[in-house]
Amino acid sequence: MNHRFCLLLLALLSVTIGHADEIRMVASDLLAEIISPPLKKAAVEKELDFKIKPLGTLPALDRLRAGEIDLAVIAIPDGEEIPRDEFRIRPFAYDVAVIAVNASNPINEISKPDLAGIFGSGEQLNFKSWGELGLAGWGTRTIKPLLGVAEQSIALELFRHEVLLGGSMKPSVSSVREAEIEETLSRNISSVGILSRVPENKKLKILMISETGENDSPAYGPTVENIHVGDYPLRLPFYLAYKVRDEQKLEPIVRALLGSDVAAALNKNNFFALPENVRNQLPMSFDFQQK
Repeated sequence: MNHRFCLLLLALLSVTIGHADEIRMVASDLLAEIISPPLKKAAVEKELDFKIKPLGTLPALDRLRAGEIDLAVIAIPDGEEIPRDEFRIRPFAYDVAVIAVNASNPINEISKPDLAGIFGSGEQLNFKSWGELGLAGWGTRTIKPLLGVAEQSIALELFRHEVLLGGSMKPSVSSVREAEIEETLSRNISSVGILSRVPENKKLKILMISETGENDSPAYGPTVENIHVGDYPLRLPFYLAYKVRDEQKLEPIVRALLGSDVAAALNKNNFFALPENVRNQLPMSFDFQQK
């Protein structure tokens, strides 16, 4: 074979092998900055060529339909339609709203309607004292509702969507800075707060929440397992969305998104990554084989 032709062939092969198709990715602006660093690390290790930009769910789906992007991380509240007939949809992570009280408070669980009666204006129920919720010996203790969520969190919007059905808060709900909410709750035994993260203060108690408070509606706490299966009701799911035809191309980046580095970044920033066993098993259900 001609020596010059061999050299040219080798050069062409090296360009072809060394070039990876660019993966065009967008992510909810709630998550984009959090998952970008571990994804960039994975891109270097796996020699991936990808770009990630923050974008809301609706425009992200529009761009995915138009073929302008390959992969989107989207947020879809429970009860809203998920476009499974158009795209491959995989679970990815969760954000939550947490309800906490002083550890001295005897209450352990509460229903969504009762929460609406404490925090919402114009609700059918209107609770002003803990005695109205059936707490023995607490009949005269006035409920002090607090809101203490991070500025970048959607915990308030999530609470309004799931509990108040889009309604408004009572004027009596006091806003407290996120950095102060745990200390405020620990000092006042009559207070109850909406938080954007699981509190670390041992003087606080996280309430389990039920849908209706009826006997057939058990209450669940915000554990990662309860959140993932949908038993804990104050959650916002995030999903991976992409076209089925692109599944093989997206295998490396999908595995990175479900990897331990991204999960650690999510958990560190008060989101909930998928349970580890789910993250480990999920890629096995993907059709990564060449069609």
